[in-house]
Amino acid sequence: MRNKFLTTKLAAKFGLVSLLLAIPLASHGVTLTTYRIYLDDNNRSESFIVFTRDVVPEDCSLSLKHFDFDATGKMSLYKGAELPAYSAEEWVRFSPKNFVIQPGKPQTIRFSMRRKPNTEAQEYRSYVSVSCEDIVSEVAVKDSNAPKDRPTVSVKPKLVQNVPLIIRTGPLEVDASFGDIKLQGDLVRGKILRSGTRSLYGRISLVDKTSGEEIAFNDSISIYPETLEHSFEISASNDKNIALEQLALKFEEDEQYGGSLQFQKNLK
Repeated sequence: MRNKFLTTKLAAKFGLVSLLLAIPLASHGVTLTTYRIYLDDNNRSESFIVFTRDVVPEDCSLSLKHFDFDATGKMSLYKGAELPAYSAEEWVRFSPKNFVIQPGKPQTIRFSMRRKPNTEAQEYRSYVSVSCEDIVSEVAVKDSNAPKDRPTVSVKPKLVQNVPLIIRTGPLEVDASFGDIKLQGDLVRGKILRSGTRSLYGRISLVDKTSGEEIAFNDSISIYPETLEHSFEISASNDKNIALEQLALKFEEDEQYGGSLQFQKNLK
């Protein structure tokens, strides 16, 4: 199991919306131990844990949602009546879908990839929507219509956390490079130009070409197949006053999530 505990990352302004979906956020007392779920023929099962730091139980449910992306990475909720062609729903089993988390008793959620014969290589994508609410008993909210001799049970809504689920049914190709790099003082703006049949997931960093030292980074960058260019910005400011001529932009895919692509470009 390749779980990661939630950490807070500084996102680039242009990648903030997708980053909020890519990295699960603690919903009050509820925390997930994953950023992303990835399944393929070599990794057909995965799991993560949901736990609460609250002192009251949490009523939780899981469902799949879908989001569209345009050529520039703009995201929008899919509202079609039928499942989108890229949906992972028919390719995954997961359980439990409904559960109550008791304080001090975490819940494991397990995912498995369905087997289908004669399958063409393709990437499928959904978002696992985790919704948890406090269960508050003992007349937390007075209800004049409730029987006086019985405790009422109220449910307090909480934030929903969305975790990307990616499934690949075979080897797929992708290529990418940096483009349209502009310098404004210590701020570097640019684009990742992507082509191919699968998504990218990784980090952009600014590195010292001589020492390999990382000066700054933007983590958890997701670029899906519909997106042709991903805009970003990153600060070149550093305590060592390293000249811009000595710095390079670097992108590295996260191999835990099905990719190993790397590319680099000098700032000057």
